[in-house]
Amino acid sequence: MKFFQIMEFTGTPEDAIDAINNYISIAGAETKVIKATVCEDRDNPGHLLQIIEFESYEDAMINNDLEVTKKASEEDTSNFGEVQFKNLNVIQTFDLS
Repeated sequence: MKFFQIMEFTGTPEDAIDAINNYISIAGAETKVIKATVCEDRDNPGHLLQIIEFESYEDAMINNDLEVTKKASEEDTSNFGEVQFKNLNVIQTFDLS
């Protein structure tokens, strides 16, 4: 079952994109992330969400235990303050395109 992890924090979109790009370049093939999306709340600028997609909850937990992920998490806390996580099992998706 696909699994999404939503990270919610305050910052700039550019800094969030830089953080994701940095993680991608350092983690390389080691990461279990299959997609990352950076969003900004249109009604609350500076309120950001990152939607991180995994093939499964198990892959997400393996990814969370990677040293590169732990280091990135520490850097995120330093750069963005408190990061709130929401862990979501994907039940159904509908493609309307």
